[in-house]
Amino acid sequence: METRIPIGQRISRFLEERYVHRAQPHYLPELAVFCIILVLAVWPMLSMVATALETMR
Repeated sequence: METRIPIGQRISRFLEERYVHRAQPHYLPELAVFCIILVLAVWPMLSMVATALETMR
């Protein structure tokens, strides 16, 4: 039988295991990768908005 763990508890456990127990966590590479993924996800949407605004003129 599978026990259901609340999502908040899962997130806090993940963050604790990932970051708290490290001696010196390396945040910069992970932050850089996150920013690249964010830009790649948002860029097409911004491009579509710019195109839509241009065609409305």
